[in-house]
Amino acid sequence: MNKIQRGALAALLIVIVVIAALAPAGIGFLFAQRSQRQAETTRLNTVADAALIRAEDVTRRLSGALGEIGKVAAAPCSQPYLRELRRIALTHRQVRDAGAYDRDGRWQCSSLLGAVSAGTLDGLTLPAPDWRSRDGLMAWYGLTRLPGGELSLVMGRNGFYVAADPALYIDGADFRAGPASGVAVINTEVSRVIATTPATDAAAVLAVYRTAPPVRDCSPYVVRRSVSMPLAVVVSAPHQSVRQRLRTLPWAWLLGGVAAGLLFAGWAAFFIVRRLSPRGQLSDAVRRHQFIVAYQPIVDLATRRCVGAEALVRWKYHDRIVRPDHFIPLAEHRGLIQAITDQVLDTVLLELGDFLRHYGEYYVSVNLSAPDLTTHRFLDVLGPAIARQGVRPQQIRIEATERSFLDAEAAKEVISAFRHAGHAVYLDDFGTGYSSLSHLQNFRIDGLKIDKSFVDTVGQDAASSSVASHIIDMAATLDVQVVAEGIEREEQAAYLHARGAQFGQGWLFSAPLSAAEFIRYAGKTRGA
Repeated sequence: MNKIQRGALAALLIVIVVIAALAPAGIGFLFAQRSQRQAETTRLNTVADAALIRAEDVTRRLSGALGEIGKVAAAPCSQPYLRELRRIALTHRQVRDAGAYDRDGRWQCSSLLGAVSAGTLDGLTLPAPDWRSRDGLMAWYGLTRLPGGELSLVMGRNGFYVAADPALYIDGADFRAGPASGVAVINTEVSRVIATTPATDAAAVLAVYRTAPPVRDCSPYVVRRSVSMPLAVVVSAPHQSVRQRLRTLPWAWLLGGVAAGLLFAGWAAFFIVRRLSPRGQLSDAVRRHQFIVAYQPIVDLATRRCVGAEALVRWKYHDRIVRPDHFIPLAEHRGLIQAITDQVLDTVLLELGDFLRHYGEYYVSVNLSAPDLTTHRFLDVLGPAIARQGVRPQQIRIEATERSFLDAEAAKEVISAFRHAGHAVYLDDFGTGYSSLSHLQNFRIDGLKIDKSFVDTVGQDAASSSVASHIIDMAATLDVQVVAEGIEREEQAAYLHARGAQFGQGWLFSAPLSAAEFIRYAGKTRGA
């Protein structure tokens, strides 16, 4: 991975971690806002319920006082009549004044000022009522030309009336959930505002009532309609500054989101770093079956005919091939090598199964790691796999390096089991370890593979130039085959063949091939 790729991955990592940290915090903030809006809606509903109960109660009491005046038997505006008006006004604390008017709406008398002749409001005529019910009940909203000159709500019927302070509809209501809310009481039949709390915009309230907003958590208004009276209540949420809203925000949601974001960001960073690490990438490659197999032909040095191939695993990573020496040690260290070996076997049988079944003289050798040379695991996998493909045991050979023999006793038993099952076993990279000779004494094997480092010195004036010939002689004494690796020049092939090596592989004969290329190569040398 070059610097540009690493920089891009680092930038991507930062972006993902930031998103991982902010997303839960943002979600927590949204939930906190939603919780705040739900709490506000609940509060507004509570205020609206209380306000509607208050408005109905005031209307009921004023109507009751008006009904009592209608039952007074004395002549209108007589002294007995005025005494009854004063009694009714005192009995009903909501009533500010009570009086009478004639059929033309002219004011006749008042509980506060008596008859017209005794007052200063001679000639007052009530305007057309703001509302009239079917049974003759009338209401005036916002009259000021009454005794005391204060803004009054007036209800009248059949020539008598009661007056009250419109604020009674608002003042004294049990607004425990929040008195700071804006409250307006409306006559629903004429869409007229009866009373509002201070600073409430009556026009805005009427507009809300007329559009009948749907009930939803985010609405700043709640509308309640009476089922028994032509009344409605509109409650609005008070305007709050950003600081006030933050103060009332349910911080548990937000803090929970921040905590979850930090945890998630930490997990994301760990996961991404692990995935982007060589170990993570290799694990992902095993899971995705990103390994391919190249086939290095093995030829008979005497006839130059192909007799088989060594299966070389390659990692195809983002359209480039990773060399085995870059990932095999890591795979062995991280316990992934066995899964890779199984994928190599599956690929060999998938790509060359038909070829091997039709041409029994060819074989493919598979490299095994130390774990699979100390247990029967791979042998238990190999047997059923080749049986399903109809491939004979001798057509799959095993190559083992000296590193595989750390547990010599276990390796000796497993090698014997492979050979007993019909699989030839070759000792790979012979001569590169300190104990190669002792291995030849302890293990029964079928062949030696001379390491390329010794083949390279053939024909050169080097201290190790004769090692290859000594290995060949040793193999002849032990009656095992010799395969020379890394042959690149014709003089190397001729020398090794002259000394007694039977087989060789290397770029002199062919580079590692794909399955199709190997089949063509084998056919070409078979016909030679």
